Amino acid sequence: MRTDLFALAHFALAPLAVCTSLGLAHEAFAQNGDRAGEEQPELPAEWRVPASPALDAAAERATFSIADGYDIELVAAEPLVEAPVAFRFGPDGRLWVVEMRGYMRDAEGAGEEQPLGRIKVLDDDDGDGRMDRATVFLDGLVMPRGIAHWRDGLLVIEPPHLLFVRDTNGDGRADESRIVASGFAGEGNPEHAGNGLLWTLDNTFTCSQHRVRFVPDGENMREERVSPHGQWGIAEDDEGRLYYSPNSDPLLVDLIPKQYAARNSSQKSFDGVPARAPNDMRVYPSHLTPGVNRGYQKGVLKDGRLANFTGACSPHVHEGVAMGTDMVGCALVCEPVGNLVHRYRLSDKDGRVIATPADGDASFLTSTDERFRPVFAAAGPDGAIYIADMYRGVVQHRMFMTTFLRKQVEERGLEQPLDAGRIWRVVPKGTKRFAPRDLSKSSPSELVALLADPEKVVRAMARQRIVELPATSGDQALIAALVELTSPMQSSTVRLEALWTLAGIDALDEPMIERLGTDSDALVRIHTLRAAERVADSVTLASLLGRAIEDESIDVRVQAVLSSGALDAPLRGAILEAALRRDIGSRAMRSAVLSAIVDAESDVLNAIVDGRVLAEDGVGPRAFMAEFTDTLLDDGSGTPSPTTLALILSTASSVAADRPWLAKSMIERVAARQRLSSKEPVQLVASCEPEGWFAMLAKPPEELALAMPVDRNLFWPGREDVAFIAPKVKRGAEMSFADFGKRLYSNCMSCHQANGRGLPPVYPPLRGSEIVLGDAETLVKIVMHGLEGKIEVDGQIYNQVMPAAPLRTDEEIAAGLTYVRSAWGNSASAVEPALVTKVREETKGRNRGFTSRELGIEAK
Repeated sequence: MRTDLFALAHFALAPLAVCTSLGLAHEAFAQNGDRAGEEQPELPAEWRVPASPALDAAAERATFSIADGYDIELVAAEPLVEAPVAFRFGPDGRLWVVEMRGYMRDAEGAGEEQPLGRIKVLDDDDGDGRMDRATVFLDGLVMPRGIAHWRDGLLVIEPPHLLFVRDTNGDGRADESRIVASGFAGEGNPEHAGNGLLWTLDNTFTCSQHRVRFVPDGENMREERVSPHGQWGIAEDDEGRLYYSPNSDPLLVDLIPKQYAARNSSQKSFDGVPARAPNDMRVYPSHLTPGVNRGYQKGVLKDGRLANFTGACSPHVHEGVAMGTDMVGCALVCEPVGNLVHRYRLSDKDGRVIATPADGDASFLTSTDERFRPVFAAAGPDGAIYIADMYRGVVQHRMFMTTFLRKQVEERGLEQPLDAGRIWRVVPKGTKRFAPRDLSKSSPSELVALLADPEKVVRAMARQRIVELPATSGDQALIAALVELTSPMQSSTVRLEALWTLAGIDALDEPMIERLGTDSDALVRIHTLRAAERVADSVTLASLLGRAIEDESIDVRVQAVLSSGALDAPLRGAILEAALRRDIGSRAMRSAVLSAIVDAESDVLNAIVDGRVLAEDGVGPRAFMAEFTDTLLDDGSGTPSPTTLALILSTASSVAADRPWLAKSMIERVAARQRLSSKEPVQLVASCEPEGWFAMLAKPPEELALAMPVDRNLFWPGREDVAFIAPKVKRGAEMSFADFGKRLYSNCMSCHQANGRGLPPVYPPLRGSEIVLGDAETLVKIVMHGLEGKIEVDGQIYNQVMPAAPLRTDEEIAAGLTYVRSAWGNSASAVEPALVTKVREETKGRNRGFTSRELGIEAK
């Protein structure tokens, strides 16, 4: 759970960060973020800062320190722009800005539901690089969160809707609006709402922290499920990989497109979606920054300054030459808590993206003005980097504001100003400024030429214009020019742009697919497979994938399996079997197979039983069988399907004699569902007696000793030696208590997700977690005081700080824990408020989190 709009904190894993100064003992329950019994000692006198008056733009600029070789220029300031949280450049080069003017207008957050939000268009009339004029294109919005240009209008995220608005009479104001999609969170709680709306290399609009992406389909949008990770902001590199910055994790990257991670709803995790790029999370503010809500806790501050990322947001991966070679391939990450922007240098190693600090023991851009709030960064069509500065003292949302913060807001005058805001431009020092280009009147042939432009933002605009212009689909001269750009004589970057442009105008024909599918560049082959999913018929696609699964590059082979998910199940079998025979040791390949296995599960099981795959023991085969069994056992209801359970046990029985290790992998996962080590194991019900089950039990191999206790907790119709245990029916009062807990859990969903699966490797799952299902007192201690140190959940190691939950009363903690211990198939006992009261009394005076070692849950 984030504690403010821009990921300034995180309930699950990061210290809560806010705009405060001194540490003060709080008055219990005076604010939503206060915790019963928590002491908030004052910070050392030398860490305190004086009042921080608001500065005008010129004075603020004087507070900046930037890496050698760069300069920062003002583009716009209030009153031209107010409370900017996102922006996009239009095809005509004008700057379109999202103003979230309704956010936290006082410490109570009053009026958030008022329609104060706006979309403005900024014009530089004299070409000097400073905006001279602002036009309100659209107003009357409630907490708008993102925009993107599409066709002849603008897409706008205003929860719960995605709107498409147009100016039909040319007066510069929107006069037509329609809803093209719904389902965005954020009404009443801006913490958990999709944003970003980035036009990506594969011609879709993709969001951060939203469950679908949007694929243009004529005048409508087709929704495609994706993994909903992220926080505020999203970025893309030349290869089409997406980046996110959730709080204390400054840079996550999707090594594989995230729609594949959402295809199999029973798949627990997906390797590389997302993956953590940096190991070094340190930041380097240029002034004291005690305004961190838990700044008195060990390690949060170092010498009075923010030590590590806690409010990372809005990454920008720079792909262009105008900023100079030193910026190419770098990622900038905004950190509004520390009043800075940090820079990482990106590289590839063994199929992973590695981010290393680019500026040594310094951050790229810092300010000594604590109202400098960089919340959005992106490149402009001139090749420069633009930064939205919300410029305000308070960014902490009311739902988590503490008395500690409230006092500072009042004592230091941080509630003002409300309607300030600046846009800044970062440029190489001493270089000539180039005006943003106007692509709105470019001809199709001119747009094709721009696909080879050195600036990524220009290429993306040109590709979108070509795809959206109705006259391009049958223009043979244009198609021929695009085909020429796919030549090996061009760079991979240009070839990918041309490839996806051809796919976007439905001009990627079978001969072109065949040629590019056998190209010498593995990256081109991978993207050809992805594009073919959309445009090729099943025969062409199956033939292409049949060759690709034998490719010399494992990355191409992984993509072949992922793309096979677009085929009907009977056409996938040979591809999945080939993958399991050759690459089962690869975590990426195992994830790909499980993604593509939907509706082909029985075919793969038959191949396993027949010995065509998983014939030899090994770490990879055991891991796959365990992961596969988990997906089979999870049909979404939380309880395994009786028919599927019988099939799993029958399969285990059939391979037990010659491959006991394989049977063990399956039976162990059934045992995990039964919670055999708990006080009250769960009885699972099969549809019938599993074939060969009793024969296997009569002479079980040594490895299958676990089968006996599993059997004692199995039932099927007609079984007489085991009594059926009817599921417990909860009383109405308990149901009401759990419902209360479910409402409280909404604050945790951005991390642990609505389905309780979390977002590995960052946020651990609660579904099936041994910690969640284990000792209730341990769980209460974690939620009440927080947790530090390594833990292991479902085979994944997690090692970040989880602060105490913002649950104020013993009843709230008990209700929240009762819900997570009974949701998604979890079946642990309820947590009573009396237990919470007992723990609170026993830990009275504790002002730090528990360590995993203290609680006996440390990962080995």
